[in-house]
Amino acid sequence: MASEILYSWGPGESRLALVRDGRLVDLAVVRPELLAGAVLLGRVVELAPKMGAVFVDIGQDKPGFLQGVKGLTQGQAVLVQVKADAQGLKGATLTTEVVLSGRFMSFTPMRPGLSVPRKLSDDRRGLLQERLACMMGDDEGIVARLHAVNADEPALEADLLALRGQWDQVCQSQGSARAPAVLWRPDPLDRMLSDHPGVSRVLVDDDLAFAQAQARLGALVERHRDGSVFSLYDIEDAFAACLAPVVALPCGGRVTFQGTAALTAIDVDSGPAAPIEANQQAVSVIARQLRLRNIAGQIIVDFVSAGGKGGLIKLIAALKQSISSDPTATHVIGTTALGLVEMTRERRGPSLADLMVENTIVPSAEATALRALRLVLSEALHRPGRALILDVAADVAAALYARPAALAEIESRLGRKPVIRTTAGLGRDDVVVSEG
Repeated sequence: MASEILYSWGPGESRLALVRDGRLVDLAVVRPELLAGAVLLGRVVELAPKMGAVFVDIGQDKPGFLQGVKGLTQGQAVLVQVKADAQGLKGATLTTEVVLSGRFMSFTPMRPGLSVPRKLSDDRRGLLQERLACMMGDDEGIVARLHAVNADEPALEADLLALRGQWDQVCQSQGSARAPAVLWRPDPLDRMLSDHPGVSRVLVDDDLAFAQAQARLGALVERHRDGSVFSLYDIEDAFAACLAPVVALPCGGRVTFQGTAALTAIDVDSGPAAPIEANQQAVSVIARQLRLRNIAGQIIVDFVSAGGKGGLIKLIAALKQSISSDPTATHVIGTTALGLVEMTRERRGPSLADLMVENTIVPSAEATALRALRLVLSEALHRPGRALILDVAADVAAALYARPAALAEIESRLGRKPVIRTTAGLGRDDVVVSEG
């Protein structure tokens, strides 16, 4: 199946979509404040010995949480990596075991040694071990990815060389940095490529982002010049649909997603269809939506009662099969006494709903503000040299002014400042661009 990545740049927010045969498979939203995977120099601000943890200032409103590390003192600088971004009242989750991810391998500078996937046959594992061992230094650590076995020598060497360079950057920056400071952050395009091997092309809709991606990835990257790349394959509409609480099933049933502070509840309703048919269709929808919405943590699924215990066992087997291709660790645990299916999914960062909406219906002021900036750029292409006025609601205007870097990028691109005007009567989601 042909896979491609659509990379839509925007001031203050970029979006990436993996599309397979014209169908949306995976999404990523990139903002400067999202630090999952980044390596930072933090400073210990509080000790929590009863929890076996410390709280670390990483330059955000809430300190990060670092557990399982002994010997740290208050005020001490410490090298950390962000395992999961801050969410709600919780700060970011941190680790001191730095892992840098490439397309074919992960680099573990603090854990020397070579590890290859156990899923490979003994012959293929042995061959991959020989190939990688010849490239490694004595104090280096490598965890090979499954698809590394199909990569040629130059590709493996280039991947390892790039990872070494990233680690060197961290070490050099650490010597001169003053905590808290970001020393290195992963490229979201590289992460999506490593999660999805076999991508045939990357389409980018911005000149600067295209030049940067092409410098690293060569002919794999192509420039899309006809507006936003998310206009292809109706991805913009598919993106919006991922924020809706209800997904319709072909049979007439539906699947409802409801997030709470503790877990995500998923309910399957058969509607006019047969319960067994609705359950079968819901399995693939649930697996797909978990990825697109980046739902993580504890998950409970309430399928329609049908087929007794044997039917539920078949559903669980089908669900395990459907989630097996998810690059984020996802597990079906079993069932509760009430027949609810329990799942967990590793948390890599905020869910799509956490980023884009304050509830399941109204977009957040910040998300609307960033959409407004993309709209200004789009309108500027059709109105060259014209002064543009952006009419938005008061809270959206406040969100725009709270992002001076994004406004500066807009001014740099347009050669002038757009006029931001607060207009009474406009709703949160209303954005109007007009000529001055």
